[in-house]
Amino acid sequence: MQIPDRTSDDALRWLFAAGAYFLSLIAFYIDIGQDMGPQYFMPLLIPVVLTLVLTQAGTGRLLFSRGNAPDIFAGLFWCSTFPLLYTWTYEKPWYMSLVSYDFAVGTAMLVLAASLAGLLAHGGRVRLAAAAATLLDFLFALAPLLQWIYYCLFWHCLSPASLMALYMTNWRESLDFMEAHIGLGYVALILAVLAFLTYLAYRVHRAAGRELLDKREAQSQQERDFCTGALLISLLAALGALVWHVPETSIAGLWRDVTGYVAEMQSYEACHGESLEDLTVDASAALPAKAPGTVILVIGESASRDYMHVYTPDFPYEDTPWLEARAADPSFLLFRNAYASWSQTVPVLQRALTEQSQYGNAEFHSSVSILDVAKKAGYETWWLSNQGRYGAFDSATTLVAKTADRSEWTDDSYNYSDKYDEALLPLLTQVPSEGSHFIVLHLMGSHIYYYNRYPSSFRKWETADGTGMATAAPSYANSILYTDDVLSRIFEYGKEHLNLVAMVYFSDHGENLDISHNPDVFSFDMVRIPMFIYLSPEYEAACPERAAALRAHRGRYFTNDMLYDTMCGLLEATPNRYDPRQDFSSESYAFTRGSLTTMLGERQLTEDPKGEPED
Repeated sequence: MQIPDRTSDDALRWLFAAGAYFLSLIAFYIDIGQDMGPQYFMPLLIPVVLTLVLTQAGTGRLLFSRGNAPDIFAGLFWCSTFPLLYTWTYEKPWYMSLVSYDFAVGTAMLVLAASLAGLLAHGGRVRLAAAAATLLDFLFALAPLLQWIYYCLFWHCLSPASLMALYMTNWRESLDFMEAHIGLGYVALILAVLAFLTYLAYRVHRAAGRELLDKREAQSQQERDFCTGALLISLLAALGALVWHVPETSIAGLWRDVTGYVAEMQSYEACHGESLEDLTVDASAALPAKAPGTVILVIGESASRDYMHVYTPDFPYEDTPWLEARAADPSFLLFRNAYASWSQTVPVLQRALTEQSQYGNAEFHSSVSILDVAKKAGYETWWLSNQGRYGAFDSATTLVAKTADRSEWTDDSYNYSDKYDEALLPLLTQVPSEGSHFIVLHLMGSHIYYYNRYPSSFRKWETADGTGMATAAPSYANSILYTDDVLSRIFEYGKEHLNLVAMVYFSDHGENLDISHNPDVFSFDMVRIPMFIYLSPEYEAACPERAAALRAHRGRYFTNDMLYDTMCGLLEATPNRYDPRQDFSSESYAFTRGSLTTMLGERQLTEDPKGEPED
């Protein structure tokens, strides 16, 4: 590829622009405390500068010209976003090597869009060149844009937990999230601005393409061949850099953590048969042999005891009348110091329902579940859910649910249910009145939007002007009031028709009424949960030691990832896969407030400013 004389005269300007680009970004990283270190940026110096020079040579315009503006914006947007937001979130250096990958990938995106548009424009396809470059710029800017939106909502950069929620969401929950945290009006405004900027970028690219085509007509064949060759080399270099470096970028590393977790979830099914075969339970000593009947486990959703009158008498809404009446009954044991192990549903239930916990070495994929133990103890097992099978794949919760003898969803799809929790009651009538049954009921509870979780007859409290009910405290209180009523109806039906022996209720996690339950902006009300256990006279007679231990533990601290061992004890089914130290119904329960953690070990319960002395 021979360099034309006229082109060589411009080389110094192109080299200066490429060098300014490189040094400016290095200075930016140093300024925000993300210095890559010479061992990372020096190897990039020659490839980056040379590729940028070739791109300018091929298009015949300087790097920082108007025609390159959309490409420059998209590339720098990627180069700067994660390092900057990470610095603002954690105030500590990001991994140097990952910063270098963000730098290389953002630059490659710039070069790819500019060189592809240049090649197409050289061929006379100006509109196609503009459309292709605009589409690439939009796609390249999308990931940084989402990161900025998330940061502006929560003042925290994206993390594996938030990406997991994004990965597992569905369109219906996405709409709820956007309406709750942004507002559909602002969403529409954002989309309108994006549409306008995309159109503007297209106009800029089209004008640049026409200018390039006009220049080409005045060039010699030697100059045309050089430009085409320069752009082709730039294009191939950019593609190679993207293929090689994108998987190593910071955001891709977080995404890899999420997909790795998903792969672990999928291995549960493959390992379940072997794990179940290894499980041994002495059915002759289990609860069905001592006190036949039904045990019901109710899993609540987003219920925080901070906003339940039975736990917090100064909460201004009396939203737990049934539970407060039951609290005076000695057969109802209300636990005042229960906590969630995490602030999102799937990580919590993955541990609550199986051997896995914060305090042991068991892995989810090789664990058995409460349903497995109940089945081997002699129960027919049921899973009745009002949560849908949400997600693009089977979550840990769904994988466990599917092992029940009967599993039913009110909304048998991959969406969150929009049905009220009373929709579970007709499913409950399918359980035979005779025999021993272990039933898990999974509620929608107080999942945001709160005002979607109860019928109009339970709209007891409103905001002062009757507006803003979606996430307001009165609306949340209405949802708790409705859950209180649903629990009463489940309890009464169990007693009247299913020979109810015991009933357990706990919430997966709590809620902060300002920011929901995002782990990136953690507060302890996200993990302070309600929990109660009802023990029938038949249970008390059959298992007096268990009843006495639970009664003695009403003031003790507990995290719901120990529910598996507690349910094993409650069912008098203590298999080979059981730890009595984590069994709240055992005298051997070994944990105290000082030794318990939440957020999967990241926070000590002693850090909770509202923690009470342990009784």
